Amino acid sequence: MSDPLESERITIRLDAEDLKLIDEFVASSNEFSNRSQLARAAVRAYIEMRVGGAGGRNSSPNEMLVQIPPLVLETIKQLVAEGVYSSVSEAVADSARHEFLHKEHVDGLKKDANQQGAGIKLIPGA
Repeated sequence: MSDPLESERITIRLDAEDLKLIDEFVASSNEFSNRSQLARAAVRAYIEMRVGGAGGRNSSPNEMLVQIPPLVLETIKQLVAEGVYSSVSEAVADSARHEFLHKEHVDGLKKDANQQGAGIKLIPGA
């Protein structure tokens, strides 16, 4: 078994169209600076998606893969570029928080839970 701190090189063949797509994505990305970073993240995301979500050792239980409409993603990227958010992930998490954890919605969830006799677990700092 090899040293876990060492990495191994693999070779894949891609056609010109796929390489162009990758290079354009990396060039416009605030998250990836080269093809290898993108490939590692893509392989991890694909495998985790295929095995049922966040089952990998480096993922957290609340991590998920989400497809965002192109116009929304471009808007978020612009906000990141302007410094409103530090990353696309932070912007998406903040949007979800505002949508699902505003006071009226949380109060409604508590009321529904009380009426059904079930408890609701609120996560501090969410």
